[in-house]
Amino acid sequence: MWLSWCLSSAMVAGQVVGAETLPTVSPAPRIVPVQVTQPSLPTDQPKEEEPAPASGDKQLLMELLDGTRFGQRLDRNGIVIKGLTNGNFTASTAPKTNLPMAMNYQANQFLLEQNALIIEKAIDSSSDEFNWGFKSYNILPGSDYRFTLSNNLADSQLRMNNGLPNTYGVDPTEFFVQGYLPGLQTDVKVGRFATILCNETIDPTGNRLVSRALTFMNNPFTNSGAIATTKLNDNWSMANGIVAGNDVFFGPAGNPAYIGGIKWEGNEKNTSLAFNTTLGSAQFNQYLATNNQYDVFELLLSHNITEKLNYTLDVMYSLQNNIAGVSIYERDGTTSKSFEGNATWYGFINYLTYTWTDSLATTARFEVFDDNKGYRTGFEGIYTTYTLGAVYKFTDGLWLRPEFRYDYNGTTAAYSGENGLFTAAADFIIRW
Repeated sequence: MWLSWCLSSAMVAGQVVGAETLPTVSPAPRIVPVQVTQPSLPTDQPKEEEPAPASGDKQLLMELLDGTRFGQRLDRNGIVIKGLTNGNFTASTAPKTNLPMAMNYQANQFLLEQNALIIEKAIDSSSDEFNWGFKSYNILPGSDYRFTLSNNLADSQLRMNNGLPNTYGVDPTEFFVQGYLPGLQTDVKVGRFATILCNETIDPTGNRLVSRALTFMNNPFTNSGAIATTKLNDNWSMANGIVAGNDVFFGPAGNPAYIGGIKWEGNEKNTSLAFNTTLGSAQFNQYLATNNQYDVFELLLSHNITEKLNYTLDVMYSLQNNIAGVSIYERDGTTSKSFEGNATWYGFINYLTYTWTDSLATTARFEVFDDNKGYRTGFEGIYTTYTLGAVYKFTDGLWLRPEFRYDYNGTTAAYSGENGLFTAAADFIIRW
């Protein structure tokens, strides 16, 4: 516990999706216990704190290695090598791009979002002895890279196509070492890791729907630094850490910032409430024209209404000051203008998930996202999004997710010159 408090005391005072330009930065599953309990979606993905899966629970790659000398060495050391492939087709009323909706941003065409290779050694939080682990999650390649890339880490890919990004690229999304201190009931991560903010993720298997919420897309995806998570008792846990900012891998654009949160979970594990934050300078870097330093505050509630029905509310408020030289759009959606000053943006995401069987779950998501000055999406106004989708597991290694979604901005013609956007998407996830 003292390690978390020490990291907390080190706190110092402290992504923009344009109309046609793509963000340079955009979760790999959320990894910190301060997150609210997710509904029982049909997934058998092992948690980080669990030991390596038994042979019968392994994915395809580990099954192929089973019985070989290399596979036996991996098993002895608790190391798992696995991966996933995620692709989708999104039919859309937009002619070319669905932005600012994402990550399935391409209209009316197939998109290979991720080929991810994951290598990990999970910690054992039930052990009475110190143990350590690590994780590496790499997009090799995929279209999601252009959203998930951190500033100062392979971000030159975003300018390789005559100053614009190619459709596909790579991103070492997560790489961290982790240690568990049983006497303190604390686990410590050091490296680049999925942020503790928002219940949606980079890893598609951690999401209930194909598309991501606008609130998720316009807040941090990853942080680089150190974070310690402590279990205070059966109901309370807290996290404290120091990072280089939001979606930045150190370097000139980095600046020390605090990341942390506290979570309460009921005795029956049916209800949980968490508060998470990143706090730093909240200053736009006018010299480098980077926006990685901004403050975020999140309240995350999850409640199992019944054994099969879950409601989740995710509220996020963010701010940044002294912004200069950023182009956004006037209310007509076509006239560009330079943004100067301070900006705030916030979102409310509501999820209602019903788990029909171990293989099938459906989710309705309603979101309100306010980009009141147009700084984050490029278009000012209040966005409302309505999404209905499902996830069906044919097998443990093959998932299918259909989805219908409608987006609307009554203030600005944010969607290819229109106020509204309708999309019908379907994606597959192959876990190997």
